[in-house]
Amino acid sequence: MAKKEQKCCVLTLPLLTEPWQEDIIETRFRIMEQLKNALIAKELRKLENLRRTREWKRLMESIRTSDNEKEKKQLSQKRRELLRKAKFSEFDFINDMTPMQKHYVEHIAAQIAHRSASDVWRAFDKYLYGSGRKVRFHRKGTLDSIANKKAGNSMSLKDGNLIWSGGQCPDQIRLILPFQRPKTHYELEMLEKNVRNMRVVRKWIKTRYKYYLQITLEGDPVLKPRPTGTDRVGIDIGTQTIAWSSPTEVGLTELAQGIKRNHAEKTALQRKMDRSRRSANPQNYNPDGTVKRGIKLRWTKTKHYLRMEGRVRELERKNADIRKYEHTCMANHILALGSEVYIEEMNFKGLQSRAKETKLDKNGRIARKKRFGKSLANRAPSMFVTILENKLKAAGGSLYKVNTRTFKASQYDHTADEYRKKSLGQRWNRLGNGDRIQRDLYSAFLLMNSSASLEKPDRQLCDMTYPQFVTLHNAEIARLRSEDRSHISSMGVG
Repeated sequence: MAKKEQKCCVLTLPLLTEPWQEDIIETRFRIMEQLKNALIAKELRKLENLRRTREWKRLMESIRTSDNEKEKKQLSQKRRELLRKAKFSEFDFINDMTPMQKHYVEHIAAQIAHRSASDVWRAFDKYLYGSGRKVRFHRKGTLDSIANKKAGNSMSLKDGNLIWSGGQCPDQIRLILPFQRPKTHYELEMLEKNVRNMRVVRKWIKTRYKYYLQITLEGDPVLKPRPTGTDRVGIDIGTQTIAWSSPTEVGLTELAQGIKRNHAEKTALQRKMDRSRRSANPQNYNPDGTVKRGIKLRWTKTKHYLRMEGRVRELERKNADIRKYEHTCMANHILALGSEVYIEEMNFKGLQSRAKETKLDKNGRIARKKRFGKSLANRAPSMFVTILENKLKAAGGSLYKVNTRTFKASQYDHTADEYRKKSLGQRWNRLGNGDRIQRDLYSAFLLMNSSASLEKPDRQLCDMTYPQFVTLHNAEIARLRSEDRSHISSMGVG
C-alpha cells in the first residue's frame, strides 16, 4: 500500500557563519560526497553482478519478447523478487552505508548518512522502475545539500541556532550555527509549525559559498496577504512566451524576461577556460588535440582557471534566481486574475530533445536537429507551471490541463466552428468574421472558455466573452507595439 502523501512546506533562512565554521561545513560536504559516491559504486557493482547471472538474462529476454500484458506483469514481479534477493531495497542501502559512515563519525552522524543512502536508493528506484536512464556520481564540489531524516537527529534548533552534531563519539565536532532571526509575520508564523526535518544548503555567490538552513514544516504554508481572483483564466505557454486571457485582462509577454542574455559572455569564458586547461595539462591530450581515453587522468586547475569557473557559475546562479523570482511574480499575477486556470498539457521534455528524423533543407543540406533546448533551459516553462500549481493549491484554486490532441487551441476558429491547420511561423489568425487576432492570445482565450470535459472549447462561452476579449486584445497589441524595445519573433508584433 502506497504511503499517504503528507502536506509540508519549507522555510529558508540564511546561516550566519564564521570562516572556521565554514571550513568544518565544507569538510562535511566533501565527506558526504565521498560517502554517496562510494555507495553508488557499491550498488552498481551489485547490480552488474546480478545482470551477469543466467536467471536474470533469461528473465529479461522473456520480458522483451512477451506480448501478453498479464504475463509481462508476472515477469516484472519476478524481476522485483530477484532484485530483493540481491539486496536491492532502501533498507539494504542503509545497511551498506552504515560501515562506511563509521570512519567519519566525528563529522557525520548515522542519521544523516542514512538519509543520504535513502537519496541514493531513490535514484536507483527511478532507474530500475521509473523513467531514469542512468545513476550518476557526484562530480567534485557538486553536492549542494545535506539533510537529516527527522527533526532532532543530529540537527536541532535551539535559541535561534542550528546545532549540527557529529556521531556519538567523545571527540565529535558540535557546530552551533546562528541563523538569521525571523523578522516578518510570515516567518514567525511558519516557525510555529512542527518541524519535520532540516537541510543545510550551500550556494555559490560571487566568489564563495554561502549557507542556508531549510526547515521542512508540517502542513500548508502560511498564505501571504495577496489578492485572489475568482474568474476563469486561460494560459497559452510557449517555449519563450506566455499569453493569458481573463474577463478583465489579456496579456502577452516573454517568460522570465529579466534573464540576462549572457550566452556570448559565458561562451567566451568557457573558451578561455579550455585554453587554460590545455596549457596546464598538455599530458592529457593526444597530438590531434583530443582528450586521451582509457586511462585515469589528473587535471591541474590554475588560479586563473578557478576564477573563470567561478564567474561562469555566478552567471548561471544569477539567471536561476531571476528566473525563479519572475516565475513567482507571474504566478501571483495570474492568481490575482482568477483561481480557475486552464492550460494545455505540454511535454516540455520532448520539445527539448533533438529531432530523430533526418531532413534536408531547401539547399539540399541536412537540416539541424536541434529543437527548443536552449529556449526551454533559459525560460523554464515547466518550472512556472509547477509554481503556479502549488500556489493555486494553497489558495484553494484549481489548475486544469486540457487534452492537447482534441482541443487544438491553435487551429480552432469559434466564429466558423471549424479547425484550420497552421504553420508554426503563422503568428496571426484570420477568423471567419474577418477579425485578425494574435495566435497566442486567441489560444489563451479558447482555453479560458474550455468545456467541462476539457476536450474542446465551449462555443457558447466563446460567443459570450468574445466582444470583451477583442477590446482587451487590441489594447494589449497597441501596448506591445508602443514599447521602445524589440520583441522576439514568435510574438509577431514587431
